[in-house]
Amino acid sequence: MTGAEFISLLKKHPIGVFCGIISLFCGVELYLRSDVLDETKLMVEAAIKQRDAMISNVRNSTGLAQQVDALQQATKQLESRLVKANQLATNLQYFYRLESDTGVKLTDVRQNQVGRANAGLYIGIPYTVSYQGTHKQALEFLQRVESGKYFSKFSSISFNKAAGSESTSGILSVTMNIELLGSP
Repeated sequence: MTGAEFISLLKKHPIGVFCGIISLFCGVELYLRSDVLDETKLMVEAAIKQRDAMISNVRNSTGLAQQVDALQQATKQLESRLVKANQLATNLQYFYRLESDTGVKLTDVRQNQVGRANAGLYIGIPYTVSYQGTHKQALEFLQRVESGKYFSKFSSISFNKAAGSESTSGILSVTMNIELLGSP
């Protein structure tokens, strides 16, 4: 098509030619900007996700201050029930108090070597405790250790008739290995 034929076509059908040129221009523009549409869709989806997360955070934040206070109080209570590994005298005094409260006779109380294998926030501090007493006293001592001030875990307990005691006296010799939850 020559320039003269194009001008003749333009004069005969001006609206059709104009619409064809506009359509061609729009097609080229759409082709060139199609990747921008995908990027815009991704940006809109990311903004929607961020908005939903913010709405969820606002919804879940009601009562957050009270929850933080409750957790701090629970942590303080937990830490008050921990044994300090380096406070040997205080730790052993716990068992001597139980001795006087229950009426048993402690024959041996030792804080054993603390294992450093688990370097966590809390550790088990092992003890070997041997004592003698009547059946009732021995069980009361065990019950007080189990439900006492410190968190405890029994590793082993052995009951034997006390050496040199008569069979009618009912004196037991108890040896137990326990761990008290503590901090290094």
